[in-house]
Amino acid sequence: MNPKYRRLKGTRDLLLEEVERWHWCEERWSEVLARYGYGEIRTPIIESTDLFLRSVGAGTDIVDKEMYTFDTKGGESLTLRPEMTASVVRAYLENGLTRQPGTMKFWYLGPMFRHDRPQAGRYRQFHQVGVEAIGSASPVLDAEVIQTAMALLEAVDADGAQVHVNSIGCPECRPAYLEDLREYLQANLAAIPEGMRERIDVNPLRLFDAKDEGVQALLASFKPITDALCDACREHYSVVTGTLQDLAVPFVEDSALVRGLDYYGRTTFEITARSGRKQSSLAGGGRYDRLVEQCGGPATPAVGFSIGVERVLLHLDDEPVDPQRSRQSPVDVYVACVDDEAARYGLAAADRLRGLCRVEVDTTGRSLKAQAKSANLRRARLLLVAGAEEMAAGTIQLKTLDTGQQEPVPCKALLAQVREELRG
Repeated sequence: MNPKYRRLKGTRDLLLEEVERWHWCEERWSEVLARYGYGEIRTPIIESTDLFLRSVGAGTDIVDKEMYTFDTKGGESLTLRPEMTASVVRAYLENGLTRQPGTMKFWYLGPMFRHDRPQAGRYRQFHQVGVEAIGSASPVLDAEVIQTAMALLEAVDADGAQVHVNSIGCPECRPAYLEDLREYLQANLAAIPEGMRERIDVNPLRLFDAKDEGVQALLASFKPITDALCDACREHYSVVTGTLQDLAVPFVEDSALVRGLDYYGRTTFEITARSGRKQSSLAGGGRYDRLVEQCGGPATPAVGFSIGVERVLLHLDDEPVDPQRSRQSPVDVYVACVDDEAARYGLAAADRLRGLCRVEVDTTGRSLKAQAKSANLRRARLLLVAGAEEMAAGTIQLKTLDTGQQEPVPCKALLAQVREELRG
């Protein structure tokens, strides 16, 4: 088959059985997040381009190379959101939530968009589940947020997850470290690929994210940023790691860990897991105490993270569902009908049951044998058969697929009988 239209590169279709896997994860995540005190937020997928220029940072790969940006007919520059934190902060300010007491705790799940090179677990339209906790500067909250991320992964049986944590300081202590780092990098410029050298002036910390082995070897010889922390940042980091120990959350201190977005400060963390032979990042986040102010609000501390949904699903199962071979969504009761007249009769029976369970009425007119096979593929527990004899008698045949037992049931008694069978 050669369809005229094909999905765009870096995107994918989610069908049938795979959607069931997503629902399974989403239900568990929403339960966990409610227990941790988070309420759901949904924002538009398009925002003003300036929101991301201001928050993510001009000169970052996301802004310079990966954003999907377009101009409207009115000359306004809009962008498909590449991440969610800036959108949540914008919504927090625009809806007047700065007046709410205490900490505002949001969670989200939805699509993001980046023009990145597609590979396993990475798409140009991808999905994230994440949280933003706005209004507290406490390092104890940082630890709870990290614990929340681990709880989300544990809820879907994502084994082998490992927390890496670091502090990248604050505006009081980080500038001196950055200046020393720039001098060191300029003195060793030959070891840095030409395409990465612009990061030295913009934000040299971004070189810690570089995949180039020579750059990583160079940075490994430089003093870690934790050596340059001021007393306040050092104390903050100590409380974070101490609280993680109190919570029995295992972690690794990683002085080379930075985040690729400009708004982070102090606590940064990443959660990785081994997928096959590769170490894959499943989640990342940290503290961003100045972003609300950068977006026009009052000085407001905040911390959060995001989890890559596709990355997690790939970690859970290295063999993605093949939509050509996947089953359709499961049902409890399958109604087989010999013709259209019987289908009308069967639909009336199904209507009695849909307040109780999942019901599929087969209107294809295929043989009863073929319809029974479809009932098994749909994992139905009960098969109802409607034909001329049943219509004349006001009954319907009810077959329990596990045992093969079959009997006619009066339509008036069908609901009670099906309820009893499904309880068994």
